[in-house]
Parts: sequence; structure tokens; C-alpha cells
Amino acid sequence: MAFAPLHWISRWFESADPHVGLDELLSRARPETPAAERLAWLRDLAAWLKAGLGPGDGERAVKPQTVRLRHLLGLLERHPDRKEAFARTLRATIDPKDAFDLLIEAGMPRETGFLGELTHRLFAKVLPEPPAEELTALFAQVFPDREDAELVQGIAEENWKGVLALFDHGEGAAAFHASLSRAAARAIPGLAVQACGAALLSSVRRRMQVAGESLAVWTLPDAANDFAVACESGDAAARESAADRLRAAIGLTLREVDRAYAQLDERGVSIAVVYQLERIRAQAQRMGELADLLATPASAPRVLPYFLASLIRDVHDQRSAGALFRQNFELAARKVVERNAETGEHYITRTRAEYGDMVRRASGGGALMAITTYVKFGVASLHWPLFVEGFLASVNYAATFVAVQFMHLTVATKQPAMTAPAMAARMKGLQDPAKLEGFVDEVAHLVRSQSAAIFGNVFLVFPVTLGLGYLLVHGLSLAPVSPEKATKTIDALSILGPSAFFAAFTGVLLWASSVLAGWVDNWFAYRRLGAAIGHHRRLAYVFGPSRMQRVAGFLSREIAGLTANISLGFMLGLIPEIFLFFGLPIEVRHVTLSTGQVAASVVALGWGVAATTPFLLALAGLAVIGFLNVGVSYALALNIAIGARTGSGVSRGTLYRAVLRRLLTRPLSFLFPPRAA
Repeated sequence: MAFAPLHWISRWFESADPHVGLDELLSRARPETPAAERLAWLRDLAAWLKAGLGPGDGERAVKPQTVRLRHLLGLLERHPDRKEAFARTLRATIDPKDAFDLLIEAGMPRETGFLGELTHRLFAKVLPEPPAEELTALFAQVFPDREDAELVQGIAEENWKGVLALFDHGEGAAAFHASLSRAAARAIPGLAVQACGAALLSSVRRRMQVAGESLAVWTLPDAANDFAVACESGDAAARESAADRLRAAIGLTLREVDRAYAQLDERGVSIAVVYQLERIRAQAQRMGELADLLATPASAPRVLPYFLASLIRDVHDQRSAGALFRQNFELAARKVVERNAETGEHYITRTRAEYGDMVRRASGGGALMAITTYVKFGVASLHWPLFVEGFLASVNYAATFVAVQFMHLTVATKQPAMTAPAMAARMKGLQDPAKLEGFVDEVAHLVRSQSAAIFGNVFLVFPVTLGLGYLLVHGLSLAPVSPEKATKTIDALSILGPSAFFAAFTGVLLWASSVLAGWVDNWFAYRRLGAAIGHHRRLAYVFGPSRMQRVAGFLSREIAGLTANISLGFMLGLIPEIFLFFGLPIEVRHVTLSTGQVAASVVALGWGVAATTPFLLALAGLAVIGFLNVGVSYALALNIAIGARTGSGVSRGTLYRAVLRRLLTRPLSFLFPPRAA
């Protein structure tokens, strides 16, 4: 459960006692008692009904709650005086005025914006709840768990008939029933007005509306008011006709919401717009549920449990900060995944020619990283303040990554966060053996592509760093790395040290840069910055319209890559210095940079160091660093990608077994492309 500690803190303040006996509950059923006592009585009654029956509950064919409800109804039938008091107390507790507030507010977002709603839910989790003085507050206490919806929905129809008969029993039942029905009917126009008001926002309206057409959501208030009037008239035919018109308007409204979501997919996602669309959807669905309940009163025993179950789920989703995040960030996550999946396709090789091209591009990236290695040592030798040193290191990394991007080269550790969404996009319909085999082929392509990139990076950065180091030492008489620094570098990369932890942390940074890239790409599209830059009058006057159009096209194509590369550079350079400022010696371990550092250390110490134990431990450390850089980044990206898409139709265990079979039968397919390809 999301925010579980806050959930249990809030539950600690609740006072419902499941151990209160039935005799005590029946003796407390007095309609003349104060409202607070009646509300507490109803809460204790619900707790008694939900309690178990003792040992062996799990083996019973009938749920304990059903047994208790039958027992209560049977006991009341045998004692008419108690039934009268019980029914009158129920009606006195469930005030129709409070029922209106319950139906229009419970489970609905309360604030006008995402941040306000999030703040409200977080405070509600921590702060104790005041005594329930109205039905809306009591509802969440009567049903404190989201799983209570299944309990309510599982009650048999005949038992619901008995419950409804209690409300209709005795003096005052007819007036109560009329008031409750009127409150429910009037809640529908209230919800309609709120939904219509949210749809008037220009950012929402433009996405819901088709050019030149009126919105169906604007007709909801009239249709809802007509239905409420028909319900109060008592004319069954008019009520059914008005219900049909209302359902039609609700259906069109939900289609307009879906259209708006499609527009978000095309133009970029805004959390504020998603929040308003979720409000409209929730209000329209609540109207439809109420209309189904009121249109045919005779079907209430069958429809009511589903309505109450839906209301319970809405109430708990509305109280959950985690549910708010899921509802509003799901589209944003999917947009990030889709952007990264498109980019990730370029990193997957399927033929021998593509494999060779990947090795060549990775080799070029490794050669550039050799230069980055010596610039890093040069910056560290200045011993400037931490922030300045971290900033210069960040510029060094970012400049290299951007150069790799524009020269169409590659760095192996940047691939996993991009290729994982591309793999998740293929996890559909895997129940079909042919599609499952095709997915395993893609896994082999991916691993082979990653292997090619690592081979190209690592096996070229080492010799290029060596050659560049010998040139600096013997050709220019410079010593970029002192023997003391070289010794410390080799010791720091040892597999026996903290390199594994630092490498996993670096994998998180690699993944975070890809997430940020997808988010910025979505933000760029949502704000339509490409068009804004291309048509900016002042910039066009200074630089010329055609040049600004080229700039706009360049940024539209490259903004995600620039964001990923620059953000990763600054993460690698500045985050360790920020941690060090707080006394936490957290470092980064990037396999290509670390390999270059080992090569530079060999230049400083001589080839004799290669026969020492620390050097061999450093080589083992490089293998672990590469595995964790790739593995952590890929695992995080794949997890988010799968969560943002529909399920694959098969368990992960099935996928793992299929990949393992391929690994055992054709292991070389994960390293080298087949000759026929």
C-alpha cells in the first residue's frame, strides 16, 4: 500500500471497536440519542459486521460477514420492538442532507489543482481525524479499507433486500425514503455543473473539443436537471426517458475525455490538464452510477452493492496520495517511455552490418572518452574549491557526451535506459509461442548490441588512453597523472572496495538522465516551443526566418539527446561534490571512464603494475562496474516501461525460462550476430 506508514498513523486514531457485542449494539439503538453517539453506534455496527467468527474462518464456504448479517436480520425479525428502534436509529443517523454531501463530495477531488490536492491528502494521512459529525466523514470510518468494497459487493441480493426493508420499516419510513431519493437525484445536477465548469478551462476545452462542434459536457447540467425533475415527479416513463438522455450525454462526455487524452499523447502531457480530466471523468462516472440506481428503484438490491463498492473505492483512492500520483503521472510516464523507446530502436542491432557499425561507433565514443579521462585528471590536479572542480568536471563530461551525440557515436552505458522501453513495447501478446520466440530474439539482439558497444568502448579507450599518455609524457614532457594518484586510482577501483555500490549508484544516474530527457521532450512538445522559436518575430528579424526555422527543427529533433547528455554530465560531475559537502564520500564509477583511468595509471606506473594484485583486483572491479552500470540502469528503465504499458499476457518467470533456454542452446547468439543475418 502506498504511503503505508502514514496510513497506519491515521488508522491508529480510529476508535471503532470490533469486539463490541451485538446485545450492546442493539441496546444502543436509540433514535433520540445525540448525533455523535448515533454516528459512533453506526461505526461500531459496521466493525461488528466485518469481524470474523473465530478459528476456521478461512475454511467456511460462507463469508463470516454474511453469517453475521443474516444473524442480525433474523434476530430483528424475532424481536419487533428492537427492529423498530433499530430502523428508526438507522434513518436518524443517515440524514438525507448529509447523503447529498456524501454523493457529491465523497471520492471526488476536493482541490482545484494537483499540488493543492496532494498537500491535502498528505496532511490527511498524518493528522488525526476529528470526530465524525456528518455522513461523509463517517463513511471512510465505517469502511476504513479499500478491500471493504469486495465485502459489500459480495453480500447476496436477498440480504440486501433485508437491509433495505429495515429502512422502509416503521413510522417515518416513507418520508425518509422520499428525502433520500430527492437528495440523490439532486446530487446529479451538482456533479454535472462541476464537470461542466472544469471543461470550460481553455487548456481542457481545446483538447476535448472538435473544431466547430459543441461539447457534450456542456449539455450535462440540462440533462441532469431534467432527470432530477423526472425522478421527483414519480412518472416512471419520464424517468426512464430522462435517464436515457442523461446516459447518452455522459457517454459522449467520456468520449470527449478520451479524445483529450489522445491529444495529450500527440501534443505532450500536462499534469494540471490530466488532473482536470480525471475530475471530469470521475464526476461523469458518479452521475452514471446514480442514474442507474435511481432510474429503476426495483433493481436497488441488485445495483446498490456495486454502487457502494464503487463509492468505497473512490473514497479511498481520493484519500490516497499514491493513487493521485498514479492517476496523474501515468500518462507522463508513458510519454517518457515512448520517447525513449523511439530513441532506443537506434541502439538495437539485428544484422552483421548493424553489429559492425555499432562496434565502430562505440570505438569512436571510447576514443573520445580517452581525452575526457586526461581532462578529468587535469581538473583534479588543480585542487580548486569543490564546486568549481565539480562544475569543470561536469562541463568536461557533458561536452564529451554532446560530441558523441553529434558525431553519431555511442557510449555503451547510455544505451540500457533507452533500449529497455523499446523492449517493453514488444511485450504484448506473448501467449503466442511465435511471438514469445520473437521476443527472445529481441533480447538476444539487445544483449548482442550492448556487448558490441561495451567491446568498442572499453577495448579502444584503453589503447587510446595509453597512446595519448605516452605522447604527453615522452613527446611533450608532461605528467598528467602522478604515481601517487595512479596508485590511489587503481586501489579505488578494486573489486574489494566500494566500487560495486558506486557503480550501482551511477546506474541510477544513467537512468535518471534518460527520464529527464523524456520529460523535457514532452514539455517541449506540450509548450510548442519549436513553433514558438521558429515564428518568434524579434529573433526572426535579427537572425532571419529561415535560420530560426532551422534552429526550431534542430531543437525539436535533438532536445531529448541534449538533455540526456548534459544532465548526465552534470550529475556525474556535481553530485559527488554535493555529497562530499555533506560529509558523504559518494563517488561515481563509469566503466568507460574507469577503464581510461586504469590505462592512464599504467602510463604513470609502468607495465610492471600489470603483474600486481591491486591491478588484477582493479580489472575485476571494472567487470563489476560495467555489469552494474548496465544492469541497474536497464532494470529501472524496464520496470518503468512495463508499468507504463499494458501487460504482456505471460508471467515474468515464463519470459526468464524462455531466455534461459536460448542461452543454453545458442549462447553465442547473445554475443555475435548469426552468419545468415
